[in-house]
Amino acid sequence: MKTTVKFLVAFELAFLLASHAGAQEKKDSSARAFQLTLVTPLGTNGVESGNKTNNFSINILAGYNGGLKGLEIGGFANILKGDMDGAQFAGYANVNLRKGKGFQGSGFLNYNHQEFKGAQLSGYANVVLANSKGFQGAGFANVVKGNYQGVQLSGFANVVTDSIDGFQGAGFTNYSKGNAKGQLAGFANFNIGNGEGIQLSGFSNINTGRTNGAQVSGFINYTKVLKGLQLGVFNYVDSLEKGASIGVISFVRNGYHKIEISSNESMNGVLSYKTGTNSFYNILSIGGAAKDNKLYWGWGYGIGTIVPLKGRFDLNFEATCFQVNEDEWTVDRLNLHNRINALVSVRLSDNITVFGGPWWNVLVSDIKDKHGNTIKSDYAPWSTFNKTYDNDTNVKMYPGFSLGLRF
Repeated sequence: MKTTVKFLVAFELAFLLASHAGAQEKKDSSARAFQLTLVTPLGTNGVESGNKTNNFSINILAGYNGGLKGLEIGGFANILKGDMDGAQFAGYANVNLRKGKGFQGSGFLNYNHQEFKGAQLSGYANVVLANSKGFQGAGFANVVKGNYQGVQLSGFANVVTDSIDGFQGAGFTNYSKGNAKGQLAGFANFNIGNGEGIQLSGFSNINTGRTNGAQVSGFINYTKVLKGLQLGVFNYVDSLEKGASIGVISFVRNGYHKIEISSNESMNGVLSYKTGTNSFYNILSIGGAAKDNKLYWGWGYGIGTIVPLKGRFDLNFEATCFQVNEDEWTVDRLNLHNRINALVSVRLSDNITVFGGPWWNVLVSDIKDKHGNTIKSDYAPWSTFNKTYDNDTNVKMYPGFSLGLRF
């Protein structure tokens, strides 16, 4: 049976090539209301099938016809030399060598060499090598070589080699050169140009032009110009016009970038770098203190926002968390110094700002020695709340203050 199918398919392809070559001499295609074919030329149109446009076409295995204005059904494949206007259904593939309009449904592939307008559904892929408009749904991939207007949905990838006025949704990745409605992907979205709407992915969103909308990812977002929102672990914006970039690390080239040197009641010295925007910035810090013949040092992370006041005055609201190491390079137990603050900032010049204000500190500690005994920490200078819970976790709360310079 397999040998018979292979022979029929090979026979069909050979006939297709011969007919396509002969079509250079005879280009006229007459209309037929109905045709029935086993495998071309074994059908009602015989060797003239490539010059006939059918209204109702049935290809038991595979058929090669001049065109379609109506309905075509193929057990394995439908192949058209001319235009298609109507609907095609095939167990394996629909192949159109010119323009298509209407609907294509196949178990594996829908292919159009020229423009297609309508809907395509396939088990594996839809491919249009020209501009297209409508809907594409595929189990694996949709590809349009040109502009596209409509919606693409696939299990793996959607590719538009030019701009898309529509939406792309894929299980793995989307690619376009300009997007008007948005992209949704399980892994990554790539848009080489301007983008509108939302880019949503499990790992990364890349937009090399302007983003008017939102980028939301599980790891990284990149855009040249942003008017909207970025939300991810790492965000990069070359120019932020309006909106916010929110993440663990957000770098906005024309945004907020400051280095601070400060001191507070718990740490003698703290060096911090702040990056993001005035409305939302990230804080990376390292600090230390020496007291009671012990060395304390820690690294911290935080977030903050700036509320402008009158003149040279600003108000900074911040929340930070430090993992504190006590008299050793690292402590593998919980020893978190959490704090929130409201700092008043005064700009002395364009590059120098002095700041200060109150803190509220919460120290959560579960430090033990090598024998498993809880160690009493002397890191907190004082406390208004001190309690050790049943799991040996100690919580201290106390007010504090901070003073520093910002560059």
